[in-house]
Amino acid sequence: MRPYFEKMPGFGKALKENRIARTQDSKAKLEAIEAEIAAAKKAVEEVGIPAAKINERGSLTVWQRLEYLVDPGTWNPLHSLYNPEDNEEGTTNVVDGLGKIGGRWAVIIGFDNKVLAGAWIAGQPDNILRVTNLAKRLHIPLVWLVNCSGVKLPDQEKFYADRRGSGAPFYRHAELEQAGIPVLAGIYGTNPAGGGYQAISPTILIAHKDANIAVGGVGIVSGMAPTGGFDDPPITMRPVFLPASTTRKRACSTESRNTCA
Repeated sequence: MRPYFEKMPGFGKALKENRIARTQDSKAKLEAIEAEIAAAKKAVEEVGIPAAKINERGSLTVWQRLEYLVDPGTWNPLHSLYNPEDNEEGTTNVVDGLGKIGGRWAVIIGFDNKVLAGAWIAGQPDNILRVTNLAKRLHIPLVWLVNCSGVKLPDQEKFYADRRGSGAPFYRHAELEQAGIPVLAGIYGTNPAGGGYQAISPTILIAHKDANIAVGGVGIVSGMAPTGGFDDPPITMRPVFLPASTTRKRACSTESRNTCA
């Protein structure tokens, strides 16, 4: 195919001056619409806390990570204005597109950590499914930039339920892996609950030295402590058997605290 297109003769001819003049009004209208779209895309990029504040914390924004990761001149953003649930945030809180990494094309998606620390919000699962569908159709790797604080709890009924809800992207990850399409995740920052799930379903995990992940259990209730648990030594519980005649209903004893009843 390539030699054919290289040798294919040109077609059409240059427009005459009078025809160009007649198109100026249409051109101006199209340029005005393009400017509106560009402004709307810029507004989405600036949603949330300023990038400077993220940088002060020693982190990068998802936009800065994309700039660092993707080969220059190859980034093609997708779904920039997609907001099917008309969220108050004005975004689905994921940034996605096509780009080359080390000379190889990939579908790339990342949580916008400037908005609710990268939380799941309404409309996001459907956006993710669009992205995973693209990786499946093109048969190219899916690359995640994971920095997700979990879910926006007041709106969880809007994205947990349904066949295209929050569980569907993880099922799609399994489908991609079975089809031989790798799913890679670069993990940054603190990722509890919903963020943790994003870090356990891909094929390859690459975690920053300061990243931490917890799906549930002690990692969550300890407040995502860097050690993965509590600072206090573990408490071992053992039963205390009392005489049948006692009126006390319960008793407990620990190795690190006084016996109580």
